[in-house]
Amino acid sequence: KYANEREVFNRPIGKNQGIQFPIAEAYAHAEAANLMVQTAASLFENGINCGEEANMAKYLASEASWKAADMCMQTHGGFAFAKEYDIERKWREARLYRIAPISSNLILSFIAEKVLGLPRSY
Repeated sequence: KYANEREVFNRPIGKNQGIQFPIAEAYAHAEAANLMVQTAASLFENGINCGEEANMAKYLASEASWKAADMCMQTHGGFAFAKEYDIERKWREARLYRIAPISSNLILSFIAEKVLGLPRSY
């Protein structure tokens, strides 16, 4: 919404590819994460082992959240730190998803070892 409303040089900043492409990329990543969440949930509800899918869903969702939050900060610039926009708090929360309740690195280790059959790295 902000990218459509904020004007610089008599045109919305959302008209620039430097703003459009990262926002579109963040959206695509979020939708892909959602598909993996739905896949993991469906497997779980049917009593099928879903460790691989659940770990990938958590990883993809946390990374998508972080990319979206970071792009939101970039798009808003200095306004991102203004309390009335509430962006900085959400940016911090999005960062938390990459480390809690399980870190992205541990998820990647799980995928490497359990899914891809690579040797244990720790």
